[in-house]
Amino acid sequence: MPKLFTILVFLGLSACQSADQNDEVEGRTMGTSYSIKAQTIKIDQHQIDQRLKQINQIFSSWDQNSELSALNRQPVGGVADISTDMSFVLSEAVSLHGQTSGFFNPGMGQLIDVWGFGVADVKHKPSRSEIAKALNNSLIEQLKLSKLKLEKSADIQLNLSAIAKGYAVDEIAKILNNQQGERFMVEIGGEIKVKGSWSIGIEAPVGQPAIAINLVDESIATSGNYRQYFVWQGRRYAHILDPHTGLPVDSDLFSASVIHKSNMLADAYATAMMAMGSVKAAKMARQLKLKTVLILNKCGDPCLSQNIIKIGL
Repeated sequence: MPKLFTILVFLGLSACQSADQNDEVEGRTMGTSYSIKAQTIKIDQHQIDQRLKQINQIFSSWDQNSELSALNRQPVGGVADISTDMSFVLSEAVSLHGQTSGFFNPGMGQLIDVWGFGVADVKHKPSRSEIAKALNNSLIEQLKLSKLKLEKSADIQLNLSAIAKGYAVDEIAKILNNQQGERFMVEIGGEIKVKGSWSIGIEAPVGQPAIAINLVDESIATSGNYRQYFVWQGRRYAHILDPHTGLPVDSDLFSASVIHKSNMLADAYATAMMAMGSVKAAKMARQLKLKTVLILNKCGDPCLSQNIIKIGL
């Protein structure tokens, strides 16, 4: 699902600082682009790229040689050894599944594939029986995770695309912190983490200005339904599935943005909110004390003041 953003201002540059104290690098990873801006340190792009390559080789659904792909091929009942990275992210994903009442589900790989949203090349949308079969193999209870071991009791297929980019952002931020970076911004595919004070703009519907958010030592992740869509049974749907039904969600949300210390968690929460809709998303945000911006796709009058819900901001 698309993660979209606009960076409005690079704040706080002192007049006494020379241009060579600022550094910026860009590149490609995880099927998208990344950019990093920093002050007071020289960014080691080789180290960054090596860590991103390692993360991609663990979590990629597109690389048949990745750890994730190997786990998805693991026979039912077999016990697989998993990496520390995979164990950590999967443990967090299982916890998030409970926190979000199942709207965040890392076991939806089969559903994602039968709808043609994943690696598989699908010519036709699935039948109800195909959806039911995939849904039956998407229950997170079919996973047994014990430290660095994973066992499947059914042919559940993992897809961690809604959490892996956020994890990668956190990991790159760790590298910059270890280099004593005083002020930086890490962005991968629209997921952003900053150190210091930055002004970030959340993309709004066409004709509306971006929504300015000030971040201080925080992350922001945005999930939206306005770039990728398809028509099924005469109706337009976004590439967002309800994990409870296996069907596309007819969401009333244009986008959901979550601000959190952890970009990995912000990524997952924003994804879950898009699946559950504005009412449940707002309720969850208040319960979990999540700083959140929800933009509704049913615009009121005046539009800008009535279709934005800010929680904790």
